[in-house]
Amino acid sequence: MTDTALDALAAHAGIFDRYRDLAAVEHVASADTKRALLAAMGLDADHPGETLGHLQAEAAVRSLPAAVVVRAGEPADLRIQGWDVEWRLAPDPRTAERLHGGRSQEGVIALPALAVGLHVLIVQERQTLVVAAPDAAPDLAARGLAAPRWGVTTALYGLRSDENLGIGTYRDLGAAAEALGRQGVDFLGINPVHALGAASGTISPYSPTHRGFLNTSHIAPLDDAEEGADLRARQQIDYAGGRHALDRLLREQHRRMDTVAAEDFRAFRARSGAALQDFATFEALSLVHGADWRAWPETLKHPTASAVLRFAAENEREVEYHAYLQWLADSQLASAQRSARSAGMALGLYVDLAIGVRPDGAEVWGEPNFFARGVSLGTPPDQFNAKGQVWGLAPISPLGLQNDLFRPFVDAMRAVVGHAGLARIDHVLGFMRCFWVPEDGTPGAYVRYPTDLLLALTKVEAFHAGCIIIGEDLGVLPEGLRDRLAESRLYGCSVAQFERDPDGDLTHPSEYRTATLASFSTHDTPTVRGFWQGWEIERQQAFGQLDAEAAAGARQRRDWDRRRLHWLVDGAADEPPQDLDAAHVARLHAALGDGASDLIAVQLDDVFARLEQPNFPGTVDEYPNWRLKCPVAIGDLEEVPALEPVRRSVENRRARDR
Repeated sequence: MTDTALDALAAHAGIFDRYRDLAAVEHVASADTKRALLAAMGLDADHPGETLGHLQAEAAVRSLPAAVVVRAGEPADLRIQGWDVEWRLAPDPRTAERLHGGRSQEGVIALPALAVGLHVLIVQERQTLVVAAPDAAPDLAARGLAAPRWGVTTALYGLRSDENLGIGTYRDLGAAAEALGRQGVDFLGINPVHALGAASGTISPYSPTHRGFLNTSHIAPLDDAEEGADLRARQQIDYAGGRHALDRLLREQHRRMDTVAAEDFRAFRARSGAALQDFATFEALSLVHGADWRAWPETLKHPTASAVLRFAAENEREVEYHAYLQWLADSQLASAQRSARSAGMALGLYVDLAIGVRPDGAEVWGEPNFFARGVSLGTPPDQFNAKGQVWGLAPISPLGLQNDLFRPFVDAMRAVVGHAGLARIDHVLGFMRCFWVPEDGTPGAYVRYPTDLLLALTKVEAFHAGCIIIGEDLGVLPEGLRDRLAESRLYGCSVAQFERDPDGDLTHPSEYRTATLASFSTHDTPTVRGFWQGWEIERQQAFGQLDAEAAAGARQRRDWDRRRLHWLVDGAADEPPQDLDAAHVARLHAALGDGASDLIAVQLDDVFARLEQPNFPGTVDEYPNWRLKCPVAIGDLEEVPALEPVRRSVENRRARDR
């Protein structure tokens, strides 16, 4: 075995030979790293020459690739292997397209102009996805909205009301949206609401079991639980207690479902098809055999296995219950979006698509060939963590992506944009490359992804949903990514803590990129007060993320950042205050609103001057991640004077730009 053959196979599979981290230090992928990543894709790295030859031979005899991107509304010629074959095109059911067909001429299939959608081309019983994509995703102008627009972000799980079980519900979300919409807020942003798993104790919204289905912990039950008041009164969220009480109520609710509800549920189940059946079966199986399917009996490790089908038939009522929960969640999330729009929000809900799923969860079980094995998504050292990160999430395999006409990716995208006016793609860098970290401790490396295809799929789904897309373009950025996002009219992110000039100084919001969503904080960064005080630096040192020398340097830089912010926002060169009051925070938000970004997001924790941040990257038990409740109850959102400065600055700017 030669390194030359290994290098050639790795290059063919999209493994980057080298990369530079945030400090511009170059890292070269070792032979061991390449072997580990190739094995994760299911490729034989011990015989790289033979493996590469086999892949190339497969490509040579394939009549068409797994997917073809064409420009919507324009005819396209597709070259195929062979000269004269029958072809037919099954249209996207969301369009008014008819069934097309014909014969190729001299190795060319002449496709007609197609409506925006995902069409299936069938040649000699082989299927190819034809992605008829628009030039761009919807933006504010396409939605008939003048820029800028602004909104509030918060944690759905932390919403406080007199009705929930200590965990925020979709009904709470609708009520919060109504309260904020009446104050001129254009959107309400929340954490991902992907399914976390019936048997799993996972609480991080960024570690889902399946991105195509919803988190049932946020369902609002019809009846109250006796322990509801106790759960609401707790300082931090009691997920186990809340989920247990909710499950008891919802099982009874399912048992006595009325005729009208039963009819709507049956229609939802029929629309959702096999994907919902598989997911509901997984949920039922997990409550019997444990949350991690990898530890289940071999006969249960695939959704089409005879033992799985037999279990589903023998436990039909239990499987139906988990499908019922998805119907409730979907219905209530849709209702929250209607409430937001009815209250005057121009966009309504702003939701989040997580970068990946847990390897032990339902999506990997249901689509085993879609994901890489034995590796995790992560990052090299960046501004979030100086030591890099390993997230414990299964990467999509670039080779597996083409299986099943890319349906898992499309299903996840549809689930996110279906009930939202804005959607954020977490770590959109993954559209170009993802950092894979082998579970055996071998150093990680980047793997290339089909950018054109992923952008095309995103534009199609955003078009049909009328949803504006934001790509979280933070971290170690691949060259050209932001240009590609801009071409597709995906908005980027301008987080004030990271917006700096070439000298490393914080910049004024007037210098931010226009096509971005500007905010001061994110769920992973210090709040405004926390940043001002250097609150997270003390914790990083206490948690072992920074040694004494590095912490001292961070404090010194933060002192300069505080002075810089004081000058940028207040125009003052005197000694900045040691803490921020509400007036200071309001002026900072007003500066964001008066800046250059088309979209502005204000974190509710910042509005109410909270010190603690929702999540502390790099920690598990050291910090109460995802457990902090909203600083105020929903009733207190009916009138929030601290939002007035940003509303005024946004509206004044919009008036100036007319």
